[in-house]
Amino acid sequence: MVNDKKRALIVVDVQNDFCPGGTLAVEHGNEVVEPLNKLMEEFLRRGEPVFKSRDWHPPQTKHFSEYGGTWPIHCVQNTSGAEFHPGLLDDKHIRIVSKGLGDEDSYSAFDGTDLALQLQRLGVEEVWVGGLATDYCVKNTVLDALKHGLRVKALKDAMRPVELQAGDGERAIDEMRRAGAEIATASQQPEFTASDQVVAAYLKGIDRTLLRDNLRLTVTERFERLMSLQRFADDLRAAGKHSTHS
Repeated sequence: MVNDKKRALIVVDVQNDFCPGGTLAVEHGNEVVEPLNKLMEEFLRRGEPVFKSRDWHPPQTKHFSEYGGTWPIHCVQNTSGAEFHPGLLDDKHIRIVSKGLGDEDSYSAFDGTDLALQLQRLGVEEVWVGGLATDYCVKNTVLDALKHGLRVKALKDAMRPVELQAGDGERAIDEMRRAGAEIATASQQPEFTASDQVVAAYLKGIDRTLLRDNLRLTVTERFERLMSLQRFADDLRAAGKHSTHS
């Protein structure tokens, strides 16, 4: 059966401070970059939304252990530690979601952000989620997505855990599964919809930026553009007839 649900990809907190060498480094955290890049390219190629969330903490917050919280200082706004991993795909069509702007922990990409509203407005029904870290921000993003009524694929091979306690990563994956998420892998490509199959037949040599821009148009805007092209074609035909008669 053809699958016509609208998808989005959520890349969670792949930032320098969470990767090797960072102040809150996740072991092997940089290994999520390659599989997530491939998926981002694929989603963008098909005109499907891609989001990158980031911790964007103020210099002083109760989230940090120095001010009564749990974690060492990390991902402070406008510092190199808060920047996305340099190898992570950057594209003007990727939407950035900033969280953790106050004293709240804000593990989930939905916490204190407009992510749910953006997904709703885009008509998204299913999200694919990967990033850092499995047992905190990824898990909470997945659980919140399910609470918002979305289908969720949690990308096991594109996430890595903090593991304050041994086994936290696997326990987080079990919790996501029990809550209703499908545990998938980034190597699974999104299924083609009927419209995807038509587009795929013409992908060679196509201007993909133009394609993505057209896919974002509303039905009314697409109709208006079609009518404009039709008028242009009529004018060309009329001009041709006039030159023939003269």
